[in-house]
Amino acid sequence: MNTIKRTVDTEVKYDDDGILHAIARLTDPFHEIEVALRVRVADLTMVEANAEMIRVPYADHCPNSLLRIGTLAGIQIGPGLHRNVREAVGGDCGCPYLVDLVIQACNLAIVAVGVKQARNSVLIEHDFEKFSAVRRTMGKCAGHTDLPDELLPEWLERESNESQPPLKRY
Repeated sequence: MNTIKRTVDTEVKYDDDGILHAIARLTDPFHEIEVALRVRVADLTMVEANAEMIRVPYADHCPNSLLRIGTLAGIQIGPGLHRNVREAVGGDCGCPYLVDLVIQACNLAIVAVGVKQARNSVLIEHDFEKFSAVRRTMGKCAGHTDLPDELLPEWLERESNESQPPLKRY
Protein backbone atom coordinates (compact mmCIF):
# COMPACT_ATOMS: atom_id res chain seq x y z
CA MET A 1 0.00 0.00 0.00
CA ASN A 2 1.34 3.41 -0.97
CA THR A 3 0.77 6.31 1.35
CA ILE A 4 1.02 9.95 0.42
CA LYS A 5 1.27 12.46 3.23
CA ARG A 6 0.77 16.19 2.82
CA THR A 7 1.56 18.67 5.55
CA VAL A 8 0.39 22.26 5.64
CA ASP A 9 2.02 24.42 8.29
CA THR A 10 0.94 27.98 9.00
CA GLU A 11 2.38 30.56 11.38
CA VAL A 12 1.85 34.21 12.16
CA LYS A 13 4.24 36.72 13.72
CA TYR A 14 3.70 40.36 14.63
CA ASP A 15 6.07 43.23 13.89
CA ASP A 16 6.26 46.31 16.07
CA ASP A 17 5.11 48.44 13.14
CA GLY A 18 1.55 47.07 12.88
CA ILE A 19 2.42 44.48 10.26
CA LEU A 20 1.62 40.83 10.64
CA HIS A 21 3.67 38.17 8.84
CA ALA A 22 1.66 35.11 7.82
CA ILE A 23 3.58 32.17 6.39
CA ALA A 24 2.06 28.98 5.00
CA ARG A 25 4.02 25.95 3.79
CA LEU A 26 2.89 22.86 1.91
CA THR A 27 5.06 19.76 1.80
CA ASP A 28 4.33 16.42 0.16
CA PRO A 29 6.41 14.02 -1.95
CA PHE A 30 5.84 16.20 -5.04
CA HIS A 31 5.69 19.75 -3.66
CA GLU A 32 7.41 22.06 -1.28
CA ILE A 33 5.84 25.50 -1.55
CA GLU A 34 5.92 28.48 0.80
CA VAL A 35 3.79 31.62 0.77
CA ALA A 36 4.70 34.66 2.88
CA LEU A 37 2.24 37.53 3.34
CA ARG A 38 2.71 40.86 5.08
CA VAL A 39 -0.63 42.11 6.35
CA ARG A 40 -1.41 45.56 7.78
CA VAL A 41 -3.25 44.80 11.01
CA ALA A 42 -5.25 48.05 11.08
CA ASP A 43 -7.33 47.14 8.02
CA LEU A 44 -6.26 43.53 7.26
CA THR A 45 -4.86 44.49 3.88
CA MET A 46 -2.09 42.46 2.29
CA VAL A 47 0.77 44.87 1.66
CA GLU A 48 3.22 42.33 0.26
CA ALA A 49 3.09 38.74 -0.95
CA ASN A 50 5.91 36.40 -1.87
CA ALA A 51 6.07 32.71 -2.65
CA GLU A 52 8.70 30.13 -3.36
CA MET A 53 8.42 26.77 -5.06
CA ILE A 54 11.26 24.66 -3.76
CA ARG A 55 10.01 21.38 -5.22
CA VAL A 56 7.27 21.01 -7.85
CA PRO A 57 6.32 18.33 -10.39
CA TYR A 58 7.04 20.51 -13.43
CA ALA A 59 10.06 22.69 -12.67
CA ASP A 60 9.85 24.34 -16.10
CA HIS A 61 6.18 25.32 -15.77
CA CYS A 62 4.89 25.45 -12.18
CA PRO A 63 7.06 28.44 -11.13
CA ASN A 64 5.39 30.57 -13.83
CA SER A 65 2.44 30.92 -11.45
CA LEU A 66 4.72 32.82 -9.05
CA LEU A 67 4.81 35.76 -11.46
CA ARG A 68 1.36 36.86 -10.27
CA ILE A 69 1.87 36.52 -6.50
CA GLY A 70 2.63 40.24 -6.15
CA THR A 71 -0.88 41.10 -7.39
CA LEU A 72 -2.17 40.07 -3.95
CA ALA A 73 -0.84 43.35 -2.51
CA GLY A 74 -3.78 45.63 -1.82
CA ILE A 75 -6.31 42.83 -1.34
CA GLN A 76 -8.17 43.05 1.96
CA ILE A 77 -8.81 39.98 4.07
CA GLY A 78 -12.58 39.99 4.31
CA PRO A 79 -15.62 39.42 2.10
CA GLY A 80 -14.63 38.34 -1.41
CA LEU A 81 -11.19 37.11 -0.33
CA HIS A 82 -11.50 33.64 -1.89
CA ARG A 83 -12.65 35.06 -5.23
CA ASN A 84 -9.95 37.75 -5.24
CA VAL A 85 -7.20 35.24 -4.43
CA ARG A 86 -8.41 32.80 -7.10
CA GLU A 87 -8.43 35.61 -9.67
CA ALA A 88 -4.94 36.74 -8.64
CA VAL A 89 -3.04 33.44 -8.42
CA GLY A 90 -5.41 30.70 -9.57
CA GLY A 91 -6.87 29.62 -12.88
CA ASP A 92 -5.16 28.10 -15.91
CA CYS A 93 -1.98 30.15 -15.45
CA GLY A 94 -1.98 29.89 -11.67
CA CYS A 95 -1.55 27.24 -9.02
CA PRO A 96 -4.32 25.80 -6.83
CA TYR A 97 -1.78 25.18 -4.07
CA LEU A 98 -0.81 28.85 -4.01
CA VAL A 99 -4.49 29.73 -3.69
CA ASP A 100 -4.90 27.26 -0.81
CA LEU A 101 -1.79 28.49 1.00
CA VAL A 102 -2.76 32.16 0.69
CA ILE A 103 -6.22 31.37 2.10
CA GLN A 104 -4.67 29.35 4.95
CA ALA A 105 -2.30 32.21 5.79
CA CYS A 106 -5.19 34.70 5.72
CA ASN A 107 -7.36 32.49 7.93
CA LEU A 108 -4.65 32.30 10.58
CA ALA A 109 -4.05 36.06 10.29
CA ILE A 110 -7.73 36.61 11.18
CA VAL A 111 -7.40 34.28 14.16
CA ALA A 112 -4.21 36.02 15.31
CA VAL A 113 -5.82 39.46 15.16
CA GLY A 114 -8.91 38.19 17.01
CA VAL A 115 -6.77 36.54 19.69
CA LYS A 116 -4.79 39.73 20.20
CA GLN A 117 -8.00 41.79 20.46
CA ALA A 118 -9.52 39.28 22.89
CA ARG A 119 -6.37 39.25 25.01
CA ASN A 120 -6.22 43.06 25.11
CA SER A 121 -9.91 43.46 25.94
CA VAL A 122 -9.72 41.02 28.88
CA LEU A 123 -6.18 41.22 30.24
CA ILE A 124 -5.36 44.89 29.64
CA GLU A 125 -8.65 46.77 29.35
CA HIS A 126 -10.73 44.43 31.57
CA ASP A 127 -13.64 45.06 29.20
CA PHE A 128 -15.84 41.98 28.86
CA GLU A 129 -18.33 43.75 26.60
CA LYS A 130 -15.52 44.43 24.12
CA PHE A 131 -14.39 40.80 24.47
CA SER A 132 -17.92 39.65 23.68
CA ALA A 133 -17.96 41.84 20.56
CA VAL A 134 -14.60 40.41 19.47
CA ARG A 135 -15.92 36.89 19.98
CA ARG A 136 -18.93 37.65 17.77
CA THR A 137 -16.62 38.76 14.94
CA MET A 138 -14.71 35.46 15.12
CA GLY A 139 -17.56 33.69 13.37
CA LYS A 140 -20.02 30.97 14.14
CA CYS A 141 -19.03 27.65 15.64
CA ALA A 142 -19.92 25.46 18.62
CA GLY A 143 -17.37 27.39 20.68
CA HIS A 144 -18.97 30.79 20.09
CA THR A 145 -22.69 30.03 19.91
CA ASP A 146 -25.08 30.97 22.72
CA LEU A 147 -22.40 31.47 25.37
CA PRO A 148 -22.68 33.96 28.22
CA ASP A 149 -20.60 37.09 27.57
CA GLU A 150 -18.40 36.50 30.60
CA LEU A 151 -17.40 32.94 29.64
CA LEU A 152 -13.79 32.96 28.49
CA PRO A 153 -12.16 30.35 26.27
CA GLU A 154 -9.92 28.04 28.31
CA TRP A 155 -6.64 29.58 27.06
CA LEU A 156 -7.78 33.10 28.02
CA GLU A 157 -9.18 31.93 31.36
CA ARG A 158 -5.74 30.50 32.22
CA GLU A 159 -4.02 33.72 31.19
CA SER A 160 -6.48 35.87 33.13
CA ASN A 161 -5.93 33.76 36.26
CA GLU A 162 -2.21 34.45 35.96
CA SER A 163 -2.66 38.21 35.49
CA GLN A 164 -2.63 40.69 38.35
CA PRO A 165 -4.83 42.15 39.71
CA PRO A 166 -7.72 39.66 39.56
CA LEU A 167 -10.23 40.50 36.86
CA LYS A 168 -13.55 41.98 37.80
CA ARG A 169 -16.45 40.55 35.84
CA TYR A 170 -19.63 42.48 35.20
